[in-house]
Amino acid sequence: MKPALSRVLPCLLLALLLIASGCSGPSSSPVTAPPAIAPVNATTNETLVAFVNEAVAYAKAEGKEAALVEFSNPEGSFVRGELYIFAYDFNSTTLAHPFSPEKIGVSRTNEPDALGNLYAQGFIDAVNNGTGFVWFYYQNPAHNHAIEKKLGYVAKVDDDWWLGSGVYYGPVEPAAASVLEAPSTTQEIKDFVDSAAGYARMNGKEAALAAFNNPSGGFTRGDVYIYALDYAGNALALPFQPQLVGTSFYHTRDTSGRYYTRTEIQLAREGGGYLLYQYPDPKENFTVRYKVSYVRPVDDTYWIGAGIYSSEDRLIDPDLKQFVADAKTYATTNGKERALLEFNDPNGSFIKDDLYIFANDYAGNALAWPYRPDQIGVNRFNTTDPMGSHHIQAMINTARNGEGMVEYYSVNPANNRTQLKISYVTDVDGTWLLGAGRYMEPGMTRLRA
Repeated sequence: MKPALSRVLPCLLLALLLIASGCSGPSSSPVTAPPAIAPVNATTNETLVAFVNEAVAYAKAEGKEAALVEFSNPEGSFVRGELYIFAYDFNSTTLAHPFSPEKIGVSRTNEPDALGNLYAQGFIDAVNNGTGFVWFYYQNPAHNHAIEKKLGYVAKVDDDWWLGSGVYYGPVEPAAASVLEAPSTTQEIKDFVDSAAGYARMNGKEAALAAFNNPSGGFTRGDVYIYALDYAGNALALPFQPQLVGTSFYHTRDTSGRYYTRTEIQLAREGGGYLLYQYPDPKENFTVRYKVSYVRPVDDTYWIGAGIYSSEDRLIDPDLKQFVADAKTYATTNGKERALLEFNDPNGSFIKDDLYIFANDYAGNALAWPYRPDQIGVNRFNTTDPMGSHHIQAMINTARNGEGMVEYYSVNPANNRTQLKISYVTDVDGTWLLGAGRYMEPGMTRLRA
């Protein structure tokens, strides 16, 4: 019997981020019996095992094709509360997933869990024994996407494929995080902050701030560390600058003139997000460098963040830079009028996946914007982004000097959320500029070597 809608919706919220790793876990040997500790919800290990065994029996009775259809149905009989069935072959290729159909057919062999552990081999080792348990870590949407420990149980259907499911066991311990390398990707920095938020909610504000202020504790990994501030901009935790705890950063600007703490506060109030600013690196004698941070709320009194020191060559990927260079070559070869027609064509040659070319003259008039034809000819010189930055003026100033990177905030049409966008702009002939950009999102984009 299919679950009621009231049971499906919470499950959907739970699964959307969990499923991104599907069944991620560390590659260490699986345990052979359920652990004695209790999960943080009502699902017992016995229920988990029975659920997976029921799915195996269903697959054998109904056949592989019918079973995979049922397991991939988010409203099917194998979605119950927090539990759902995932299916893989022995190459770690996804066969069924009720909430991430885009993962079906994708191999997860080299995909890490939320703390960077490669999970695939651990599950393969377990199912090679017939059944088994494996620990892994992933975001729990029911707890505001905090990183939590999760126990997966897997069972072999036959020699071609296997099934699994899992239950949560609460936030990851700082000790587990401390042995890992410093985060390097946009996904890893977000997961690091989410895990710290889970620890803070589990242990309370006082204990959390003490842990965050410890420069040799579990929330410091190399040059990456958790910092905490309240919504007035007062520093609550800065492990490498303890003398600044209690100081207000609300009116502090970075070297580019940006009130970065105000941006962080706004992002935290909206649930979290990325920002790019310039900040002293404690591992480089406090030399000012680009820093990409992810911030999020803990509760209504304070928020936390962590950042990765980066560089322009990491923030602007070669494909984006080449895309802009190709557009400039097209414009200089074919002339401004023909180029603008091509750039404004939503089906033209300068639409590539999530990339498109925009163009403005140096008075701030929009010349090309393929998805906003209503803006062509509109003067946007004094337009500000959602954080109050004059991003058009920044583009003009950068392009007048030849070319370069510009960061700002924009509403991502894919999810209707305000997100950090990093663009690369270039001068064309001394009278106008063109450029393209990408939104910063959780993923495998490496921010450092």
